[in-house]
Amino acid sequence: MQNSGSNVTHSFATGGLLSLAFTVGIVGGVYGIGGGSIIAPFLITVFKLPVYTIAGAVLLGTFASSVAGVVFYSIISINGEVAPPDWMLGFLFGVGGLLGMYFGAKMQIYVSEKWIKLILGFIVFSVAVKYILILTA
Repeated sequence: MQNSGSNVTHSFATGGLLSLAFTVGIVGGVYGIGGGSIIAPFLITVFKLPVYTIAGAVLLGTFASSVAGVVFYSIISINGEVAPPDWMLGFLFGVGGLLGMYFGAKMQIYVSEKWIKLILGFIVFSVAVKYILILTA
């Protein structure tokens, strides 16, 4: 992976990334999410990739798996029923996501990678704690 603004090249294990994406796809399919929020922290911490190199790829991957999820949930029968998407809710998520991506990309150049990692780590940690509290309640 090469940054177009410099001569810095970042590499990663293709097989490891494919395995991670497959696993995240399963988890994303179970929870009905695109998976970008799951895969991004792994790409940053395990694969040691800078945030700016993965942002676009993660967003594209999330979009692709979300579209596939809509198709699969629209045609696959679960307990004898098909679960079509709520188009208005999806539209609102999409508009909010597009606006968030735009402003996030604009702000990224003003926020150091260290702070982005800390914020992302805090969010992931908070969600994990909430899941643990729900499971133990």
